[in-house]
Amino acid sequence: MNKLLAFFQEPSAVRLAIAPEVLATLVEKGELHATDFRCLDLRSKRIVWKMFLLLAMSKLGGNLHHSERH
Repeated sequence: MNKLLAFFQEPSAVRLAIAPEVLATLVEKGELHATDFRCLDLRSKRIVWKMFLLLAMSKLGGNLHHSERH
């Protein structure tokens, strides 16, 4: 991968669009973290914020149900 980046002059960022479903899958699998990217507009930021909020709620909800059984 470094050989590919060496072709370019120190890229500060790569701008691309990604489907929300693909982003959600990568985040859910832990392959992409909130610190790995930034949103370029408010609408995208709201979508990502809700995505992370729902993911956190689902993880907390799963842990709460698990701990209630024990």
